[in-house]
Amino acid sequence: MALKVTPMLLLLLAAALVLLGASASQEQYDRFLLQHFDAKPKGRDDRYCNNRMRYMMKEDRRRYPNPGPKVCKETNTFIHGNSDDIKAICTSHGGRNYVTRTRQAMRQSLRPFQITTCTWHGGKPLDNCQYRAARDSRMIVIACDKHEHPVHFAESQI
Repeated sequence: MALKVTPMLLLLLAAALVLLGASASQEQYDRFLLQHFDAKPKGRDDRYCNNRMRYMMKEDRRRYPNPGPKVCKETNTFIHGNSDDIKAICTSHGGRNYVTRTRQAMRQSLRPFQITTCTWHGGKPLDNCQYRAARDSRMIVIACDKHEHPVHFAESQI
């Protein structure tokens, strides 16, 4: 028996594809927030980095199962402030076009953000990674998806 393709079936298939694309986009944005956003950090010192990195790595593995080995992440930066201000970098109101040294099209913030960069300095994965904290205020560079959501933080661009 052959499947009859009707306009209604085509409409349903198109709607499903749109929903799958939006779902993937939202997942990338949620992961960006988990890995790089902390609105109200406590301390911003080595203890902060150790605790925040432990939480982030465990939660990331729980939400997004990865068959890869458990390792201490070398460097990670947390952006502090309002998530809407970070999201605005993807628009003309909060950001401008930026091309990286490797020719990737990204967005640079129009104003500086408070950040904490956590750099691994020893320990074994996953519960005993040790980090050093560095506090700063600077412009940030991010990649955005077609829905104007941040999906990647460029650690070393500025």
